[in-house]
Amino acid sequence: MSSTIFKNLFLRKALLLSVIFSITLVSCKKDGQLFPEFNDENLTIHFTDTFSILTSLVKDDSIQTDISGVNLLGIYHDSIMGFASSAIYTEITLAGTNVSFGQNAILDSAVLSLKYLNEAAFYGNILTPMSINVFQLSEQLIKSEYYSNEDLTSNSTPLGSLTFTPLTNDSTKIISNGDTIKVAPQVRIRLDDAFGQSIIDLGKNSNTISDNQVIKNLVNGFYITPTTTVTSSTLQKGEGSILTFDINSSVSTLTLYYHNDTETNKSYSFLINSESKKYNRFAHNYTNTDVEKHLAGSGFDSTVTYVQSMGGVKTKLLLPNIKELAKQGDFIINKAELVFTINEGSDFTLNPIENMILTGINSSGNATFLIDYFDQSFGGTYDITSKTYTFNITRHLQDLIQNNKEDYGLYLIPSGSAINANRSVINSFKHPSNKIKLNITYSNY
Repeated sequence: MSSTIFKNLFLRKALLLSVIFSITLVSCKKDGQLFPEFNDENLTIHFTDTFSILTSLVKDDSIQTDISGVNLLGIYHDSIMGFASSAIYTEITLAGTNVSFGQNAILDSAVLSLKYLNEAAFYGNILTPMSINVFQLSEQLIKSEYYSNEDLTSNSTPLGSLTFTPLTNDSTKIISNGDTIKVAPQVRIRLDDAFGQSIIDLGKNSNTISDNQVIKNLVNGFYITPTTTVTSSTLQKGEGSILTFDINSSVSTLTLYYHNDTETNKSYSFLINSESKKYNRFAHNYTNTDVEKHLAGSGFDSTVTYVQSMGGVKTKLLLPNIKELAKQGDFIINKAELVFTINEGSDFTLNPIENMILTGINSSGNATFLIDYFDQSFGGTYDITSKTYTFNITRHLQDLIQNNKEDYGLYLIPSGSAINANRSVINSFKHPSNKIKLNITYSNY
């Protein structure tokens, strides 16, 4: 699955050592070396940007979302790419051990709080009210890995519901221990009192909640989801949003407000932190969109192609004539850059993906690192001025052509697909202007 490429940057460092070692071996060979010796006096430099580039759209694999530092929640209707949604599965943990609520403890309220990541923690139109439900899971999160297409079972009746207009930059007023205080911008969902009291009962009188397993056995976890799905939503084009929450924050909690025989204003917060298992469930609906046509195999004459985060779609590229460069005789590629341009107007209301990754494809159809990926000049960052993504694939093409390797193509995919909701609409090779370009500077010797 594509998630194996993007789990953590430590993979990048580890593989860098092996690639450096491999390149060192290759450069020591007389045949097929990447940097052959040549006589400067016979050097002839050429430039070409005429190689054909074929594009097709591929539905992305499910991606691993249990290792993300942030979590996405919401649903929106993209006028170009249809519906996209994200839900959250999470468990809660104790803030300590042997939790006691005191003699004859009675719940006053139970509130689930989710802290916004920052002021820009949204994608889409946050003027659209959002409705969410919180369900209690009927099974525990027990696996070591969770992917974006996995569902867990939950109770049919929600513990709590909320309709709200997202305010990512406004602090929230709450009452704590009888005092009104301001806290970080967040969403607060009141949960069922009977549910909250069932937790209180675990730790009242002489009882205590000794460890995390005790609370997991009672609660299992939560399923936090938009009230409508990508197939049932009535959102109009341009409505809805995906919100980004810092769910590992100490502000993201399940807080029980209660009183007992000796105290009237008490509270206890269960944490949703790095020790809590959690993951995102993504869904997409491309019905009646150009994306649907592409995925059905009828988009080969299209002037655009697409890349989408949240395990959406990726673009496959083929360079059918690239090995004709070998007919030029002895040569070395000085520089080879693939340049992708955003389709005009597609970024008017929704920002394009900030960083892309260009990968190779192996015989099994899986994404693989390109040699150039480990160079600082590899590229992939969106240039807001030129509205382009540029990739340096010099080493990849030299190795591909000089060693006559089998070419299975390239994938253009989003970086951070598990933590971003962005998408990009890109001009294809058939676009009348600003099409995909492969700029190659090479030398004969």
